[in-house]
Order: sequence, then structure tokens, then C-alpha cells
Amino acid sequence: MSKRPMSPENKKKLIIGTGIGVFLLLLILVFLFINWDKTPFGAPVLTIETPQKISISETDEFMVDITISAFGDTIYPAASMSIAFDSSRLEFIGVEEGNVFIRNDESDVAQKLPEWSCNPSQCNKTGKINIMYLDTTGGKNAFSKELLSDEDNVVLRLKFRLRGSARKNDVYDLIFEDAVFAASDEKDSLAMTTDTLKVRNGKIVIGD
Repeated sequence: MSKRPMSPENKKKLIIGTGIGVFLLLLILVFLFINWDKTPFGAPVLTIETPQKISISETDEFMVDITISAFGDTIYPAASMSIAFDSSRLEFIGVEEGNVFIRNDESDVAQKLPEWSCNPSQCNKTGKINIMYLDTTGGKNAFSKELLSDEDNVVLRLKFRLRGSARKNDVYDLIFEDAVFAASDEKDSLAMTTDTLKVRNGKIVIGD
């Protein structure tokens, strides 16, 4: 029994329906691509930017940048992070300033760099780099998105040195265990624990 040919009206409906389906699929793919590393809905990303490769013969100190992609609409008078590292292979020297400013409402100069608190000696004992910033003014020296630019987004820099135990072709992970930019109202804070702050860990690769 032969099939009845499809009427022109049904063909038109089929073509329109297929076109709408393809369009919706493309919209979904674009949405997923844009938000792949920034879910939920554009959450800021804190990233450990490691050098491509460190020579095994390197005796000088080297830097690792911690960058932030964005801030929310509030201000953040406190920030902290905890990063695990292999202290048997790497020596943590300390924290260096980045280029992300905080507000400076107590001065004619509108901005300044934050002063981070960290104890390198304790960090090397525990294998965890614990860093904190606290604005004791309650908001006059806080982080805010108005002072963040796409080009200048280095929150701070970590200074390391290879220990004598480092070996060629080794890979040493730097892993965020906690990170938060705290707002006065907790619901506005950016934090790993609430998934409002995404993180990207880093790797230090040892070459020849």
C-alpha cells in the first residue's frame, strides 16, 4: 500500500517546525558555551595562573598570579583563600601585591592596594597557604567591581622557590580548598561553598 504524498500545507508546517527546533538548539548551545566556566549565571572565577614550565635548574624565585574575572554589585570588605601545595617540593616565600585595587574613601586618592595577611613559615609547615584581607573600616577600603578592569585583574601573587627535592617532569598541583569575598550581607558574598565563586586550580610543571 503506497503512502499518501504530504500536502504542501503539511510540508510547510514541517519545515517551520524543524527550523524553530534548530534555532532553539542553537540558542541552548550558545548559552552553555558562554556560561561553561561561569555558572551559575556568570559567577566570578578565581584562577591560579601558573607559568608554563619551570626549569629544574631554576634557583630564582618565581611568581604565580591569582586572578579574578568579576565582582558582584556589592562591596567586599573581607577576603580569604586557602590553597594546598606540596611543601616538600616547593617553598612558599610569601604574598606579593597584584593590581586589583580596593576603595580608599578615607583619602583624596580614590584607590589603594590591599595589604594581605599571611604566615609563610606556618604555610610551609602545613602545606596550606592561608591568606586573608580584612577592611577594619567596615567598607571604606573594600573590593568593588568599579575598580576592576579586564586587563588588571591580578588579586595577588604567590612567590615560590623550587626545593632541592624537585625533579624533572614533576607536576605540582596548587588547589583551592576555600575562597571567599565576604560582603556585609552574607547572601551577597562570593564563596566556593555556595557556588557563587568558581575556581580554577593550577599546576606547576618542571622541565629540563
